[in-house]
Amino acid sequence: MQIRAGERFVCVGPAGGGYGNPLARTPERVRRDVADGLLSVEGARRDYAVALTSPGSIDEAETARLRAMR
Repeated sequence: MQIRAGERFVCVGPAGGGYGNPLARTPERVRRDVADGLLSVEGARRDYAVALTSPGSIDEAETARLRAMR
């Protein structure tokens, strides 16, 4: 792809592994990431130990259980 002076190329995609403890991210921020299409429900559970219900609400009890297991 050729880019000319004054043009720009923007590529949006998933980032690498990130940094910091994933459990430090609040469940609400994880929920918003899922709502914005940046993260799947499965990824929220697997990577951030955040359980979401089908309508996109946080399952507080299950999230607490998942996070206690880590």
